[in-house]
Amino acid sequence: MRLCCRIPLAGFDLDIDAAFDARVTAVFGPSGSGKTTLLDAIAGLRPIAAGEIECGGRMLFSSARKIALPPRRRHIGYVPQEGALFPHLSVRRNILFGAGRDARSPAASAIHLDHVCEVLEIAPLLARPVSEISGGEAQRVALARAILSRPQLLLLDEPLAALDVGLKEKILPYLARVRDEFAIPMIYVTHNVTEVLALADWVLLLRAGRLVAQGPPQAALTSARAVRDAPEEQLENVFAATLIDSDRRAGRSRALLPGGAELFVPFTAGAPQSALHVGVSADDILLATRRPEGISAGNILPGMVTAIDLVDDQALVRVEAGGEFCARVTAGAVSRLSLAAGAPVFLVIKTRSFRLL
Repeated sequence: MRLCCRIPLAGFDLDIDAAFDARVTAVFGPSGSGKTTLLDAIAGLRPIAAGEIECGGRMLFSSARKIALPPRRRHIGYVPQEGALFPHLSVRRNILFGAGRDARSPAASAIHLDHVCEVLEIAPLLARPVSEISGGEAQRVALARAILSRPQLLLLDEPLAALDVGLKEKILPYLARVRDEFAIPMIYVTHNVTEVLALADWVLLLRAGRLVAQGPPQAALTSARAVRDAPEEQLENVFAATLIDSDRRAGRSRALLPGGAELFVPFTAGAPQSALHVGVSADDILLATRRPEGISAGNILPGMVTAIDLVDDQALVRVEAGGEFCARVTAGAVSRLSLAAGAPVFLVIKTRSFRLL
């Protein structure tokens, strides 16, 4: 996808020039940075002063070539924050509204109602009025409606923002299923770093209308430029892992990272070999040049420093330890410990510093 557009806003211009090809591209940044405006421009719901928008080889907008396809011809599915379901229709009729007239035609598309309902686990809801479903269920129904429209691109505007923490944790796996089951590229707007790292392959980091950084999420969100321009954003390490076993009495579980590291994380009652995501803040990782003894931290991981980025008086230290970790320490700590690329270190992480996502 190619985005090159300028949109005047109150206080600043949204000015983006980016090209990417990913299953899920996250548009990430603080409130008021222009994320939803960008989504509206892609969908054809917002005027653009100048630029071009190209998706899948189709030119959706070009000021130079005087192309401006209307929303209905852009073949884009849009899921807003609140879902925007029709209150007078049942769940089934809401979903089929997105499918159009040929919803029941087997030749119409490889995406069918039964498959979508199976992936999102909403088949038992089909006969209900939308007034009788929960907020999390409503978001899944809105997502199903967008998928059944058979879009070439799916836009999601902070779909978890209105949900409490418990519901967010339940909906994230459904979004991952949509990413993995359907060959529909997604652009996902959020200001939650955990959602970015759990779902996205690529990230555009916006701040006051400017593209601060872009690239693979872990690298882009912990780049020196990103931290300098958005210092209030928490630096988070998020990993896909496999559950090994759990000990309820000890209050912890063991998880295996794809790179081979074993972690002690807070207790989860999941079945062995089940998939999970775990996160730990870069500020909750201690670095040691010798293996510590007699401490309460459950995780002591040997590793090697791969890179150090100095940002003013702080440092982002990247360590390969059966997984790539980013730790944030002071510049003084780097000097005191004589840290440099290639140096052996130990990561010290409390079990309860990990969060189950």
